[in-house]
Amino acid sequence: MNWISKIQAAIYFTFDARKYHLIGIITFVLVFLLYLIVLPASNTGGQISLTNLSYLSSQLVAFAFVMAGLLSLIVPMNFKLKASGQRTHSAGTIIGGISGLLGSLLCCSFILPSIIAFIAVILPNVTFLSGVQGFIATHEPLILLVSLMILIYAFLMSVRQIVHCPNCQIKEDH
Repeated sequence: MNWISKIQAAIYFTFDARKYHLIGIITFVLVFLLYLIVLPASNTGGQISLTNLSYLSSQLVAFAFVMAGLLSLIVPMNFKLKASGQRTHSAGTIIGGISGLLGSLLCCSFILPSIIAFIAVILPNVTFLSGVQGFIATHEPLILLVSLMILIYAFLMSVRQIVHCPNCQIKEDH
């Protein structure tokens, strides 16, 4: 079975019941809206509000759409695996989903300087952290790309878990 047929089989298996369609749709809508509001935060000084929507670029909308789409497949797959009695490995999903948000939040908000100041109080000789915010601001597209790669990896691992699940009855021909 090649990867395309594995992906198809896992998607058919996951979305055979209406409740998994609903989980996927709700996940997509909520996460897509969250990404649309948070991703442009680097352009608004770290503020998170509906006014951020006016700062959206086509690149940010594309990242938001693809990342929300992947999460809307991964989350129902993990629910279906749990319902089948299997353990799920959702660390990649969590890391990918959150890292897509962190780049924008840490770039231009007060969060990172506050963390650095706290660390500096504890460890006064730590100076290498002072350029972290600039690095994040400069490399935000790369951070989003890495987040996307983590989500793709998490998706492929979810597909692999479903295909190799002993309790899941996968139909190879659809």
